[in-house]
Amino acid sequence: MRKASDELVAKLLPKAMAGLNLAVLEGASPAEVARDLATAPMFRGRKVVVVRDPEFLQPKKGRADGLSKIKDAWNVGRRRVAANRALALMAKAGFGLEMLLAPDPEALARELDLETEEADAAFLKALGEFCQAEGLTAPEGDTRALEALLEKGLPKDHHLIVEAQQIDSRTALAKKLLKMGVSVEHKVERELRKLDIRAVVADVLKPFKKRLAPEGEQLLKDLCGGNMRLLQSELEKLAVYVGDERPTIEAADVRLLVRRAREEEFREIADAIGARNLKAAIHYVEVALDQEEPALRIHGAIASIVRRLLEDRMRWGALGFGARTTQREFNGRGMEALAEEAKERGTRVPHPFVCWLGFQACMRFEPRELVRALLAVAQADVELKSGGVGRLVLERMLFKVCQRGA
Repeated sequence: MRKASDELVAKLLPKAMAGLNLAVLEGASPAEVARDLATAPMFRGRKVVVVRDPEFLQPKKGRADGLSKIKDAWNVGRRRVAANRALALMAKAGFGLEMLLAPDPEALARELDLETEEADAAFLKALGEFCQAEGLTAPEGDTRALEALLEKGLPKDHHLIVEAQQIDSRTALAKKLLKMGVSVEHKVERELRKLDIRAVVADVLKPFKKRLAPEGEQLLKDLCGGNMRLLQSELEKLAVYVGDERPTIEAADVRLLVRRAREEEFREIADAIGARNLKAAIHYVEVALDQEEPALRIHGAIASIVRRLLEDRMRWGALGFGARTTQREFNGRGMEALAEEAKERGTRVPHPFVCWLGFQACMRFEPRELVRALLAVAQADVELKSGGVGRLVLERMLFKVCQRGA
């Protein structure tokens, strides 16, 4: 998406004008975007305003990970951008700085669909303290100024480019943008084994005159997944680290500098548990612990997965579905039930095939097995907080979660 945006900017603006006639906004409010769009450029001619992942266009609920972009920005040192994003996200639910300083997991889950663990709460608190120290406040969320400018029409030769991984197309502002502009969709391969990052790697490293060793490329793909923005920042960091000493970035450099940050990292452990694949689940835990991921955070992710499996198993059972339910029946009656739920919650219905995979996962367990798994999770929580060895506690818990039996 970033590459496509950059190519569009290059077609609209000569390089000589890009320095002064191009504005790139991240974490900006609708009013700030409107002001920048309405302001004349430094040099006569075209002006381009690029807005990256605007929080005011994001859905309030139903995101894969509402904190991922905030964490990405924070982890690469862009703390003010991360803080502005966090404040804007909190403002969607009517929360202010106090929710960052003292996160309420129940309120965040209820209002924003954010499942937060202890590590997330500590991260949000650090964000809040940074906002307090810098005097940052929630950006103005009123979209009327930007809507009015779009309705009136942008000044001559002024162009707006919006980069967004997800938007709430029901809002008045999104409808105006989609009606007046051109929507270009770019899909990233979600299945890791099919994901090809070679072109991105070559483009990012070309200015640095570097190349990435094949083993390093595979490792970086495993760590960053389809998060192209994070992949780009990590490649730039690696190129700077290697410096002028050598032309090739090796796997050892990637292991040293890049932490696991894949957006779908919890989906990986969820898939393993849903398939009752003990070997894959333990492998995930071993890699995460080797990269200094807190054992309690891993435990929290597994706890959420088991709770979700139990909730889904009980819900589908109550609706008369079972392990012998066909995909055709599920796509009919099952998706109708999910559509009703989504309508009540004001969220989008996931793709039917994704829902079908989740249904199959919960149906691999009997309700009593999931209750037993939840008890194992609770016991592991006590052990971890009582000084238990993280690796042993988590592996023992996973054995109980994945095993079959009475």
